[in-house]
Amino acid sequence: MKIRNGVRAAGVVSLVTAAMALAAGLAAAAPPQSRASNLRLLVSGNGRYLVDQQGAPFLVLGDSPWSIIVQPDEHDQEIYLADRERRGFNSLIVNLLEHKFCTHPPNTRAGLAPFLVPGDFSTPNDAYFDYARQVVERAGQHGLVVWLAPGYLGYGGGDEGFYKEMIAGGREKLRAYGRYVGRRFRDLPNIVWMLGGDYTPAPAGQWVVNDLAEAIRSEDPGHLMTAHHGGSTSLIEAFGEQPWIAINNFYGSGNTIFAPMLGEFQRRPPRPFVLIETTYEGEHDSTPEQIRRQAYWAMLAGAGGQFFGNNPIWHFDGPGLYPIAMTWQQALDSPGAHSMTLLAELYARLPWTELAPEENHEIVTAGFGKDADTALTAVTGDGRLSVTYVPSARPQPRELAVALDGFRAPVVARWYNPAKGGFSDAAGSPFAPRGVREIQTPGDNGAGAGDWVLVLGAR
Repeated sequence: MKIRNGVRAAGVVSLVTAAMALAAGLAAAAPPQSRASNLRLLVSGNGRYLVDQQGAPFLVLGDSPWSIIVQPDEHDQEIYLADRERRGFNSLIVNLLEHKFCTHPPNTRAGLAPFLVPGDFSTPNDAYFDYARQVVERAGQHGLVVWLAPGYLGYGGGDEGFYKEMIAGGREKLRAYGRYVGRRFRDLPNIVWMLGGDYTPAPAGQWVVNDLAEAIRSEDPGHLMTAHHGGSTSLIEAFGEQPWIAINNFYGSGNTIFAPMLGEFQRRPPRPFVLIETTYEGEHDSTPEQIRRQAYWAMLAGAGGQFFGNNPIWHFDGPGLYPIAMTWQQALDSPGAHSMTLLAELYARLPWTELAPEENHEIVTAGFGKDADTALTAVTGDGRLSVTYVPSARPQPRELAVALDGFRAPVVARWYNPAKGGFSDAAGSPFAPRGVREIQTPGDNGAGAGDWVLVLGAR
C-alpha cells in the first residue's frame, strides 16, 4: 500500500478537441447506470493501452483511496467520489478487505465484519460484501473504475495484510473465497481485479495470488486482472508470465524510475502497463514537482496511465503510517491533485495513444540531463508531434537542443505549465524544420519550481 524508507495540424487538433468535448458532454448527460456500463475496460488491439466498451482509449488517471470501503461513512464516501470525478480522475485503488488501516479493522465504520469467523476466508459475511458492492457501484456512477484488491497481502507479508491468514487457511478455503467474490462482483462493469498488495511472496507462497486469481476468473472471466506487488519492480518481473495478467505495472520510487518503465515498454508481448504506485504526496518529504515528475515520466515512458497517492486520503484519517497535519477533506484540494487534473487536460489535447518513448535522444539532443533532472521525450510515429517533460532543478542555462530535421513542416513550439495550466509560445516559434535549435525553458512556473512540458508540432 505504501512505499517505505507542439501540437498536430490545427485542423486535426480541432477535430480531436471537439470530439473529446462532445464525448464529455454526452457522458455528463448520460444516466449513471449507462455511464457505468461503459467502464468495463478492455485491452487495445495493439496491446499498449486500455479502452472502454465503446473502444475509446482510456487513459488511467488514478487515485489511491485504499480504505474507502471501511473507514469513511457513506456521506464522506460521496464527498470523496464527487470530488475525484470533478477533478477528472477515472480510476481508484481500493481494498476489499482492510486488515489494519481503519478504526476497527477489519470491520466497517458501522461494524460490519467481512468474515463470520475472524480471518476465516471460508466464512464470508454477505452483509459486508453487499455493502462493499454498493461502494463500487456508487464509484461507477461517478465514472470511476475500481481497481479492487480482493485479498491484500500486506507489506512484507506482515500484520498490514492477510497473507498469514491465507497461508494458514489453505488453498481450498482461498479458492472458495475467490469464487465467492467473483460471483458477487462479476456483473458490475467498473472493476479491474488487483491481486496481491505490497508484497511479492517467495515462489513457494505465490499460490495465494495465483489461486485467488484463477478462482475469481472461473466465475468472472470478463474483468481484466493485474496485481500489486513488492516495490521497485514490475508485475511481470515479480510474478512471471501468468495467464491471468492482462495489465502489467511498475511500482517503485526514486530519481531514475523512468529507466525501468522504459524497459517495460519494450517488453514482448506488449501489454498495457501503468505506474501503480510511487511516492505519495504528504510522505517522504515529497514535493509538488516530484509528484508531477513521477506522473509525466510514466506517461512519456509509454505507460497507459498512472496512479497518484496522498496521505491522509489513502486511509481517510484512520491509522496510517506517517503523520500529517491536515484532514483528508483538506487534502482533496492538494497541489498534487491539481497537477493530476492538469495532466489530464493536457493529454486530452494530444493523440497520446500514438506517442512512444524517444530512442537515443534523436529529438532532444542536448540538455536532457540525468537522474532526477532527466527530460523525457515521447514522439508520434508520423514525425508530427513530440512531447518533452523538463523537470525542475536543472542547471543554468536552462536550454534544450532540439533537432528539427525529423519534422515534415514548420515546427510550432509551445510550453505547457504542469503546475498552473495553460500554454505559452516558445521564443522564436515557429521554427524551420531543419537543423538544431536551442530552446530556453521559461523558468519559474509560478509555483516555485521550474518544470515545464515542451510540445513540438508540425503545422
